[in-house]
Amino acid sequence: MRLSEYDGKCVRIITRWSETVEGICSYDSEEYAEHEFGRCEEALEIERFLFYISDIADIESLEGRTGPYGRFSAPFGRLEELIVEEGSDAVEDTLFSAEPEHSLRLLCCLEAKPDLAGFDCAELASILKKAVEYSECAEVRERSKVLARAIS
Repeated sequence: MRLSEYDGKCVRIITRWSETVEGICSYDSEEYAEHEFGRCEEALEIERFLFYISDIADIESLEGRTGPYGRFSAPFGRLEELIVEEGSDAVEDTLFSAEPEHSLRLLCCLEAKPDLAGFDCAELASILKKAVEYSECAEVRERSKVLARAIS
């Protein structure tokens, strides 16, 4: 398995623990991972999550796929649930992601499972209002505005 082939691509990763995540990844070489994260093993990074080669059971490129959710198999998935479970900092970081698809999938997750967040509605509304004001993606701004109104 050559992880470098997946740099900048949308992928589905199945971990050795049978957890499946989908997202646009970046490749981290062994040297980079050792310097930044203290583990000398190449990895793929999706948002704030690292998937080391020894933890990946299977990987599939989702590039070129089309469907009701674009390249993805669902409107959101385990990755977005993990981001929400991490809390408000992770949610805010992802809303301002360099990959608008990740921001939009996170918003789908928040719309479907607002109780998953573990932080109060006022805190989430505040984060969403920042996205309305500062996000570079018009769709993220609009959907954040709608969700902020719905939870206020």
